[in-house]
Amino acid sequence: MSAPKPRRRARMLLVSLCACLALTGCASIPTSSPVGHIEAGTAQPGAGSARTPDGPAPGAGPGEIVRGFLAAGAGTGNNFAVARSFLTEAEGQEWRPLESVSLLPTDVDLDSLNYEVTSDQQRLNLSAPVTGLVNSSGIYHSTTPGTRSNLEFSLRQENGEWRISSAPDGLLISQAAFRTIFLSYSLKFFTSDYSYLVPDSRWFLRSSSTPTAIINELLSGPAPYMAGSVVTAIPEGAKLSDSNVVTIENGVARVSLNEQTPAPTDREKGLIRAQIASTLQAVPSISSVELSINGQLVSESLQPDIDSTVKVDDPPVVLADGRLARISGTTLTPVGNSPDLSQDDASDPAVSLDGSLYAYLADGRRTLMRLKDNDRRASPILRGDDLVGPSIDRSNIVWTAERDNTGVIRAVGQDDKVYEVSADFLAGRQLLDLEVSRDGTRIALLSTLEGQPARIDVVGIPRDNAGNPTNGLTATPIEMGSNFHWIEDVSWAGSTSLVALAAMEEGAPVQPFRIDVTAPPEQLGELPDGSRISAGEDGRSILVTSEQGDIYSYNSNAWQKLIDISAKDPSYPG
Repeated sequence: MSAPKPRRRARMLLVSLCACLALTGCASIPTSSPVGHIEAGTAQPGAGSARTPDGPAPGAGPGEIVRGFLAAGAGTGNNFAVARSFLTEAEGQEWRPLESVSLLPTDVDLDSLNYEVTSDQQRLNLSAPVTGLVNSSGIYHSTTPGTRSNLEFSLRQENGEWRISSAPDGLLISQAAFRTIFLSYSLKFFTSDYSYLVPDSRWFLRSSSTPTAIINELLSGPAPYMAGSVVTAIPEGAKLSDSNVVTIENGVARVSLNEQTPAPTDREKGLIRAQIASTLQAVPSISSVELSINGQLVSESLQPDIDSTVKVDDPPVVLADGRLARISGTTLTPVGNSPDLSQDDASDPAVSLDGSLYAYLADGRRTLMRLKDNDRRASPILRGDDLVGPSIDRSNIVWTAERDNTGVIRAVGQDDKVYEVSADFLAGRQLLDLEVSRDGTRIALLSTLEGQPARIDVVGIPRDNAGNPTNGLTATPIEMGSNFHWIEDVSWAGSTSLVALAAMEEGAPVQPFRIDVTAPPEQLGELPDGSRISAGEDGRSILVTSEQGDIYSYNSNAWQKLIDISAKDPSYPG
């Protein structure tokens, strides 16, 4: 991130968002990389749909100037030239539009915002509701209900016309404008064993220099909440060499990195190429990548074939008729070696990705049980006071924790070793649910505190070379779903999103939502009485059950009630 400006200037103050910003920190790429505009014919879908905003009208007063400046933030051409025309010459050189992006709610526009102006018309204060924030590294944060952005402007007359002499860095724009001028792309990092590529979703300005901005962010490392849970093959200090840009010609993106000492091995070169190529492949104008390191072309033959998605091929597990069962289509198939659980007060089943073991809670949530597919009897592997439902990672480690949490999560390995993983940010909170991402790099923790809305913290899981959890969840969590008043249940629904049963307002019934790391939540239709939710790898296969045992399946953007079968507590593998 660029060094702070030496002079004092107005700032965009986000009330009720301080905690969110503190969690994220200031890890970002240098903002000196070129920010271009879309030229005619550039292959960026939708780039031409943005309207060119109007510049300042002659004789406009301070209020008109400020509103015009904010509206012009949706015009990115020539490095936000129209927006800068509302500023004094000196301020136009200092203003940093991409320092942050604040999103207005869908039912609010700039014309509806009230402002206060001093009697000498040299200062103007404006307050706006904010539903989301994107920081200078392109990381999206949801905001709690009632969050407002307080903007302070200083004005003076220049050549007889009012102009802004001090403006907050960043943009305040509608969600529609945001999706027109920004695009979401995923940087790719590796799991600690280099088995999978893990997406790190960011927002980038729609521009001819977007590939350069993407690679600069990739070179700077993962988002703070993923620190320690993923690795990069790119050596520390690596930078774009020569022209400091990614060039594209006839669909070929050419990436040139500076000299590395010591020189990377062929295996390391292949991993670097895999990381860069998989990151850039989502850019529509790019069909292939050429990578050079210290002027030497890295052969595509060195690049290993590494998956970006952990497949979920098997059906979900449920509790039905006092036993573990799998749902396939509209039928229930009992698990062959499932014990009779009708007297065990069983709940919250989970199944591993490879189908080799099951876990569930028994004895009124006081005992964590594990059943291997070749065993005839389930075994207790952990006892507690009031445990949350288990989640099984791809190393077949079973995760759980106490509901009344003291800042500790527990994980039980296949050898029955118990790992105590510290999570200080949970101390004193009531944990409602935990879900490990299917690539095993992150954990989503749903918790609440008396008198406050429920929240979802997503944070990386550090592991050793054997895949076992190490230390604690020491990275800075990112909060998801803070727009909601209440969240009943969550599940991973792919690499970058969750599904949840949640309510936007107090007293409203919970409904199914998709919550993406990069964007505001999206409601997935309506259901009468959902209590538990689980999703497959792509978010298209979703199950919701009610307290009464009704089962609803989400396919082709519609809910269907499964007739003649009853079950509870669905959980897709992982």
